[in-house]
Amino acid sequence: MSIPKDLILRLTEEALQGREDLFVTEVKVKPDNTIYVFMDGDHGVNVDDCIAVSKYVERHLDRERCDFALNVSSFGVGQPLKLFRQYRNAIGKTLSIKLNDGGKEKGVLQEATERQLKIEIPAVKKQPASEREIAMADVKEARVEVTF
Repeated sequence: MSIPKDLILRLTEEALQGREDLFVTEVKVKPDNTIYVFMDGDHGVNVDDCIAVSKYVERHLDRERCDFALNVSSFGVGQPLKLFRQYRNAIGKTLSIKLNDGGKEKGVLQEATERQLKIEIPAVKKQPASEREIAMADVKEARVEVTF
């Protein structure tokens, strides 16, 4: 018996009630009932947050009816952004953006609306820094660049 993805999403959202700073970015349920819940937060996600969600979801599923493996974790570094809220939280960070037309851009996110992004592209060799506006409809994928 397969566990419905929408059930896991509903349980996860119930577990996060009262925590407006946390949100679900993705739920995956594999055919063998391995469940993956990915969360993000306006101020990050800590281990205790993941444990609380995991315990809540487990408590509401019946292993006797259907065995499962549950993995709850924070949104991974280098993962593509999924929700507009993540773009808003990424303002001031460097994004690598793949465009639907095959093009790529990389720059510091200055503004994000549900319709467009504004990035500052750093100066390179003889080209000065510039700004570019990109329609959200043109974004295939965007990732926050990790810098050390």
